[in-house]
Amino acid sequence: MGATFLFMGLIVSAYGPLLEHLTRRFGVSLPVAGATISIHFAGSLIGVFVAMRSMHAWSARNTVVAAMGCVAAGCAAVALAPSWPAFVGAVFVIGVGFGALVLGLNQLVAYSEGARRAALLSALNGAYSGGAVAGPILVAAFAAAHFSLLYLGAAAVALAAIPGEWGITGRLPIAGGARGRPGLVVLIFVCAFVLYVGIENGTGGWMTSHLESIGLHSTQAATVTSGFWLAVVTGRLLMTLMPSRVHEQKIVLFASVAAAIALLAASIHVVAPVAYVLTGLALAPIFPTGIVWLAKLRPGDARATSWLYPAASIGGTLGPGAIGLVVAGFGVGWTPLVLGIVAIGMAFVFFTAERFSLR
Repeated sequence: MGATFLFMGLIVSAYGPLLEHLTRRFGVSLPVAGATISIHFAGSLIGVFVAMRSMHAWSARNTVVAAMGCVAAGCAAVALAPSWPAFVGAVFVIGVGFGALVLGLNQLVAYSEGARRAALLSALNGAYSGGAVAGPILVAAFAAAHFSLLYLGAAAVALAAIPGEWGITGRLPIAGGARGRPGLVVLIFVCAFVLYVGIENGTGGWMTSHLESIGLHSTQAATVTSGFWLAVVTGRLLMTLMPSRVHEQKIVLFASVAAAIALLAASIHVVAPVAYVLTGLALAPIFPTGIVWLAKLRPGDARATSWLYPAASIGGTLGPGAIGLVVAGFGVGWTPLVLGIVAIGMAFVFFTAERFSLR
C-alpha cells in the first residue's frame, strides 16, 4: 500500500514542472498547459464517485485493482499522445484511476481498528508526498529528451503494482439512515477539503512557474518544488510521533493558520523559496488528520468521510484552474497571494467545523 501511495504522489507532482515542456511539445500557452492539473482532478472526481459505490458494494480489492489498471492505461496513452487533445484525454483517464485509489486506500485505513489511525494515515500519505518529491526531479532530468519513456515507465510500474493489491481484503462499514445524505458537519468538512486540496495542488502545480518568474532557473525552481513536497513528507512522518492524546482538530487548526501565513510570505520574492517549503510543512497533517477527525465524529459510517474525496477532486480541479485564470489575466506573480487568501478561508472553515462538532 505504501508503494502505491508513493507512485501516486510521483504522478501528480510531475504536472507542475511539466508545464513549460508541454507548451513546447504541443504548442500551447502556459495557462492552457496549466489546465492539465484541473483535467487530472476532473477525472479524479469521476473516479471518486465510482469508488464510493463500488467500495460499499464489493470487495475493496476489486476497486483498487481496477483503478491501478486505469492509471497504467492512462500513463501509456500520455506517452503515445500525438496531439494536445489526445494528451488531455489520457490525463483524464489517469485522474479517474487516481481518484478511485485515493478514496479506496484512505478509507480502508481511516475505518480500520486501532488508536493510531491518524499516525498510520499520515505515514501512508507521507509516502505519497515522498513520491511527490521525486516527480519534479525526474521531470527536470528526463522530460525534455525522454518524455514518452518517462510515462511508459510509469505505466509499467502501475502494472507491476497490481499483484500486490490482491492481498487487500474487507469492506467498509455503513450505518443506517438516509442513503448518501451528508449532515451539516460533513458539508462543512467538504468545504474545507475543497479549499485544502486546491491549495496543496495549486501550490505544487504553480510554484515552479512563479519561482521562475522571479528569477530562479528552471532546475532551481523544480528543486524548490521538490523541497515543498519533501516538507510535506517530513511533516507527515513527524505526525507519527504525535501523542494520541493530542486532539486531531487542534492539529488541523494550527496547521491551517500556519499554511496561510507561509503562503502570504511567499509573495515576498526574497523569502519565497523558504516560504513555499514552510507551506509544505504546515499543510502536511491537514488531509490525513482531517479524515480521522471526521471519522471519529461519525464512527461506523464510512459514507461520512467518503464525501471528502469528491471534495478533494473538486479542489484539485478548481484550485489550479482558478490560478490559471489569474495568471492569464494578471500574471504568475499573483499566485502566492491568491493561495494565501484561500488558505485563510480554509482556516476559517475548519474553525467553523470545530464549533459545530462541539454542539
